[in-house]
Amino acid sequence: MVKNMLRDNTNVVRIRNKLLGGKNKILVQTMAKTKTSNTEAIIKLANDLYIAGADLLRVSILDEHDAKSLKTIVDNSPLPIIADLHFNKDLALKAIDNGADKIRINPGNFHQDDLKEIIERAKYFNIPIRIGINSGSLSLNHTKDTSSINEYFSLLDSTIDIFKKYDYDKNLVLALKSTDPNLTFKLYRAAAELYPYPLHIGLTESGFGPVGAIRSSICLVPLLQLGIGNTIRISLSDSPITEVETVNALLKGLGLKNDVPTLITCPTCGRTQCDVSNLAKRISELLLSIEADIKVAIMGCPVNGPGEAKDADFGLAGTKNAYLTFERGKKGTILNEEEAYQWMKDKLSSFKKRCI
Repeated sequence: MVKNMLRDNTNVVRIRNKLLGGKNKILVQTMAKTKTSNTEAIIKLANDLYIAGADLLRVSILDEHDAKSLKTIVDNSPLPIIADLHFNKDLALKAIDNGADKIRINPGNFHQDDLKEIIERAKYFNIPIRIGINSGSLSLNHTKDTSSINEYFSLLDSTIDIFKKYDYDKNLVLALKSTDPNLTFKLYRAAAELYPYPLHIGLTESGFGPVGAIRSSICLVPLLQLGIGNTIRISLSDSPITEVETVNALLKGLGLKNDVPTLITCPTCGRTQCDVSNLAKRISELLLSIEADIKVAIMGCPVNGPGEAKDADFGLAGTKNAYLTFERGKKGTILNEEEAYQWMKDKLSSFKKRCI
């Protein structure tokens, strides 16, 4: 049995109220695109992400204002907050002092003496550190050859040695990202065999929407099927909510998450006589906060309605400016769009929802 074996065998670290690694669930994370000193916006984002099913939120620490804002954010966020830091040791120390639940550093951006101070401060507060190495921080030619892989692991091994020296490697999380899906797969496959540390998996700078999701999936799907990966981010040039929805859909499709609804929507064709896309988007918003393993179908016509979607718990099949309701293949009544939306809203109201 290859599946889950590698993931289950990693160390376990605690990030506030979340356990990362070992047999614990794969944690879904994303990153804020707003400046961290805009505390109200970050706290609102954290609340929205919690409702959408995120587990962790990472924020950038660019200056002292960002570092000081962490205290208010952490105190008011339902999600653990990870501080992302580069180059500046003092900001890293201030981020830890102001309550960051975890920090992420790129060891290529810090002197060894600075790493020592950061490790000692994190050790005092007992918070995990993610060593995140991206191809952009290395002198790679972006090829997939062995020399590229060796450069990643040379930096990683030397950094881990520092953590071992100060007896803090048990609180490490690793990430080895590239913009190339095939190189990323090779890096994580090797890391899973070499190290006991939980792995943050993802493709860096993957792109917009479907293209970014597909490029990420090229490496993420085989990794997850091999049981590699303890936390995951799909890095899209889109909203953090979209990132979380994309990750949840991927994990649900692979059978690694079961508290996420599945929405089946018809691509539509010349038979379609109603606005399926608009209704599907409205219903997808209803599903966002629901914690349930259910399937909902919004179809364009009776051909694709109760027939092809007969296994859906609840469904709507378009007719001329109206919709036929159905439940598990059993046909119901014909309703206009607003009535159909309300019918679906009523059906979904009994399921558990995430709320603040």
